[in-house]
Amino acid sequence: MMPSIRKKVAGFIRQLSVNNQAENVASDQCDSSGSSSGCFIQRYLSGHDVRQNEPVILHGRNPHELPKRCLGTFSLGTQSVFAALTGPDGGLTTVNRRQRHLSTSDPDVDYIDILEQQAERESNADMSLSATSKHEEIAGIPDWYCPHTDAYGAATTLYEKHPITNENAGNPIADCFAVVAREDSAILALADGVNWGEKACVAARSAIHGCVEYLNKALFSPAVSASAITNTTEVFVALLRSFHAAHSLILQEEGTLTTLTAAVVLPLVAQDSYVACVCNVGDSLAYVYSTQHGVREITKGSHDIHCMRDMRDALGALGPVDGQNPELNNLTCSMTEVEKGDIVFLTSDGVSDNFDPVVGKFAVLPPAQQNENSSVKTATNPLKMLTHNSRLSASNISKLPVSSEVVPSSLPTVEAYQRHELSLLRMDDLLKNGVSGDGPPCEDAKTLCEMLLDFAVRLTAAKRHILEDPDLYYTVSDNSDQQITELSRAEQRTRRKKVCEKLAMVPGKLDHAAVVAYKVGIRKKRNVEAQSKSTKNGDSVSDDLLLETVL
Repeated sequence: MMPSIRKKVAGFIRQLSVNNQAENVASDQCDSSGSSSGCFIQRYLSGHDVRQNEPVILHGRNPHELPKRCLGTFSLGTQSVFAALTGPDGGLTTVNRRQRHLSTSDPDVDYIDILEQQAERESNADMSLSATSKHEEIAGIPDWYCPHTDAYGAATTLYEKHPITNENAGNPIADCFAVVAREDSAILALADGVNWGEKACVAARSAIHGCVEYLNKALFSPAVSASAITNTTEVFVALLRSFHAAHSLILQEEGTLTTLTAAVVLPLVAQDSYVACVCNVGDSLAYVYSTQHGVREITKGSHDIHCMRDMRDALGALGPVDGQNPELNNLTCSMTEVEKGDIVFLTSDGVSDNFDPVVGKFAVLPPAQQNENSSVKTATNPLKMLTHNSRLSASNISKLPVSSEVVPSSLPTVEAYQRHELSLLRMDDLLKNGVSGDGPPCEDAKTLCEMLLDFAVRLTAAKRHILEDPDLYYTVSDNSDQQITELSRAEQRTRRKKVCEKLAMVPGKLDHAAVVAYKVGIRKKRNVEAQSKSTKNGDSVSDDLLLETVL
């Protein structure tokens, strides 16, 4: 007799809540999402996993709140690009290439230098005409399908498939990413369209297009002299202006709302030293993975890690939140020093939230927080109102917030800052020890993206299994021909509501999920003539061998 779903869930939760490694082995039920979680959870809660000598992360609301760091020289133009990738399904290349300037009356975008606006507008128009005359270039890059193991991105959907149409709920994927890696620097950008639908998808892709195009022109255009960008303050000014360009393109393309996170990695004057400058709005986050220091979040200043976050609230967004104005409530500039071999990566909340210990069902909230989490709050912010209502709609029943009351009390209780730390430790544990716990460790950007997405897919498998039950969508007649009849939409909604308790018992959050990553280092292209000669002689040359990497 097959075990019931309740018994399967109970066994899964027991496995995640073991108190030590011996109990985990004794249970003989090692699961990819929890085989090593008991170890690092107990080490952390007992005070053994304490971060020491971690590189400092600085943050502020504008560039002038951060210290000015002097930059070294870095490569310009497209000839030094060794990798460029955008996605999914064409990513930023699918939105309008001809960008018009749109003014905005939003007082929150005063970071644009008013006195320089007109001159900048004319300069941008000239550069735009020059770029569009080269039909092969999109957002300043001639080839957007040029992946590399050290500069990579990927996206997927965690939502269930309809058993009749075989289509995933929530299509199209509303996340978008892009990475451009030059010999000694990189641009990374990731956007997560708020809610579902084509307009959210357009918003995310427009944001990435506008942001990356501006950064390529302002920081890496051959027209920019090598001495034009000399310090991190100037980089942050360019990042903030790229957000304005992103918002303008969203309005032009008639998209809705999206988060946006952009990172620029550049060399510092000090030898073998680099800096990651990040700007973000919303809940798409930026991290650094180091074999020495583990995983640390660069964007932690954009949200209060000491308060329980409502995952239904994106915290901020570009696009027409209020008229034509964005919601820049949590717009934050952040920076940290990184080293060769470190991997800088950005994720949408479909990835980061699934590393949360409460979402993953290996910890619970304090009783007071459980009661607050289970109650419906009144949303006053327009962005929160939109997200909140969507989460509670019948069509999005799979997004309902998970109650902690059905989780066994044997699981450890965690406060807000512990949730944040445990999320980072779980990422670190995965990247160092692999899904099985026995390695191999992550060594490049491509592997990191694949491991994080694989983890999210595995963790949410039980939720998809519940929602893909054919009984939720159609019925089979009892007569001899056993005719299949699709249920009415009302009946489908009624049946889906009844599985809420089951959904609350299993780990994971269904969402779109995206990751983009870059491994810090210097990479110089080999002699082009030698490559050409080798190709003519019939020798096969892989993409990785076309680069000489110094790490």
